[in-house]
Order: sequence, then structure tokens, then C-alpha cells
Amino acid sequence: MMAHLLIAYDLLVILIGFTALSNAVVLAVRTRRNDLGNFSILHALYTLMLVILVLKKYLFVNVADYSAQAWYAISGIYQVFDFAVVLAALYYFIDAHSFRHGRKVAAGALVLMLISSGLIFSPFGATLEAEKNIIHFGAGYWMAISWNAVAFTSAMVLGYWLMFRKWGTQERTFVLGLVLFASTGYVESVISFFGDFGAASATLTMERGFLYSSIPYALYGMFLIVYFVRFPVVAPLQNEEPSAAFLSKHGITDREREIIVKVMQGKSNEEIAQELFISLATVKTHLHNIYRKIGIDSRYDLLARVRSDL
Repeated sequence: MMAHLLIAYDLLVILIGFTALSNAVVLAVRTRRNDLGNFSILHALYTLMLVILVLKKYLFVNVADYSAQAWYAISGIYQVFDFAVVLAALYYFIDAHSFRHGRKVAAGALVLMLISSGLIFSPFGATLEAEKNIIHFGAGYWMAISWNAVAFTSAMVLGYWLMFRKWGTQERTFVLGLVLFASTGYVESVISFFGDFGAASATLTMERGFLYSSIPYALYGMFLIVYFVRFPVVAPLQNEEPSAAFLSKHGITDREREIIVKVMQGKSNEEIAQELFISLATVKTHLHNIYRKIGIDSRYDLLARVRSDL
């Protein structure tokens, strides 16, 4: 009975998550904000991880001949999605900070995640003893899990740093909710990591009957549904330019003015880079300098500030 209640709870959480995700995707498309796109990917991966967890529970509870091979395969897929969620969180926070070589760091993290996923399914990672319903863990498995712990820790450090940066902006509540949700998952992962570290094997069980991070995930999902409904979408200003007084007041250079005009036209960072024949990193650097000079924290704050000055 309890197992079925847990499955019903997970399905409700997933429903909330998909509703919030659909709103995030719609706004990401409408506003063409990179951060909303990155957030949508992160949210989608975690939601899919919950779907896999529910599938594991359902098969264990309701399928009499649930095979060890199926359990082994689904457990491996679940672990890969766990890696992907951590990588998506790391990339989200790296990109939000606009680090100069952030994409290279993220690419390196992706390579390590792919290696970790390969280790999980390799003979050096884990092997199945189907007759006894046991998975035997090898050095490769613990190497992969250890890398995941390092990546998760790095993501959390960047997440708290971003929260402090956003504290005085309109995005404070959005980032705070994300960091609190991620923190619960991080604590859960740390407890699991140190509790299981060095274990030689695992037996076929329902596994992680209750995912505690699903509670802040559900609460955050409900917040996001309301937040995105009220999300301010500032329309592009196609035929306008910032005033001379605005540019002078904030010490905006000619190149920065070109960047602002492109933002006002609704251009993405990638499109700005292509049209001005500069690198994406240079665009992000210019935007960072513009935000610092004006005292804002996003391109949509920039649009609102320019609009109020016209």
C-alpha cells in the first residue's frame, strides 16, 4: 500500500514539474533568453529522472517477473540521468556567471560525464549477477560517482554565488528557489555517497523509496507556475536607440551602444556575435560591463531601463 502511495505522490510531483516546464519552455522561446533555455533543460532532465524512478518503483511493485537485467539497465539509465542533471546545473550556473572560458569548462565537464557514463556500464564499473539479483561495483563505478560528487559540489558553490549576486534584483526569488531545491538534492546525494561509498554490491530492491528533493522540487514547481504566469516580457524596441543622455550618464562606449541596440532589437547573444563579427565571449563581456555600469543584472532589465528613458 505504501509503495503505491509513493508512486501516486511521484506522479503528482511529475505533473507539477511538467506544468512548470511547459511554461518555462514557452517563455524561453518567446523571450529567447539563454538562461531560461538552460533552466528548461535542467528542469526537463530532473523531471525525466523522476519518471525513470517511478518506472523502477512501478516495475518492482507490480511486475512479478521483473528481471534483474531490466533492473540493471534501468538503474544504469537512471544514473546517467543523474549525471546529466548535475552537468546541466553546472552549465546553468557557469553560463549565468558569464565566465570568459565557461563554455570550455562546461565542454570538459561534458567529456568527463560521458566517460563516467561509460564507466558505469563497463566491466570495470558494474557487473550483474542475475541469478542472485546482485550488482557488483568496481573501481570504475566509484570513480564515476566521485566525479559526479565533485561536479555537484562545484555547481552548488556557483549556485550560492549566483544567489548572492541576484539578491538585489527581481530574479532573487527565482534563483533562491532553484538553489534551495538543488541544496536538498545535494545533501541527499552526499548522504547517499558516504553511506554507500566502498560498497561491493547492491541487491535488487525498490531503492530510494522516497526522494526528499522531490518536496522542494514540487514546491518550486508550484512557485514557477505562478512566477511564469506573471513573468514580465519586455517587447523589443525595433526602431529605437538609447538616448545620448542615457549613454553619457552611464559611460557607454560606442561598441557597447551597438550591443545595446542589438539587444533592443531582440537579438540573441549568438546573433549579436555574428552580426558584429565578434566572438560570443566578447558579447558576454560587453554585456557584463554594460550591466555593471547601469546597475542591472539582465538584458530584460536593460530593455526596461532603456524603455523608461525614451
